Amino acid sequence: MTPTLRNVALRQSFFHNGKFHSLKDAVSFYATRDTNPEKWYPKNPDGTLDRFDDLPKQYWGNINMDPPFGGNPGDKPSLDDAEIDDVVAFLKTLTDGYFLPS
Repeated sequence: MTPTLRNVALRQSFFHNGKFHSLKDAVSFYATRDTNPEKWYPKNPDGTLDRFDDLPKQYWGNINMDPPFGGNPGDKPSLDDAEIDDVVAFLKTLTDGYFLPS
């Protein structure tokens, strides 16, 4: 089940592992994870990147590689910094303060 984007700007952490703590970092990750993977992933001892290091290999087939994802290191990212800021600004408009009662 995909979580709603309602009140997404109020969340304290993002992703299954809580790796990111800002909406801008979460959007930036998706925009650049394939074109600038060195920004997000640790290096192996041999110097190669340990891409998708937090996800067991059996789930790698679930990683979305359809556009705007995919691409290759060095390609132009799918969004530039201004466009990332625009997406974040839009996501903030989905904030209304309502939460389901526990």
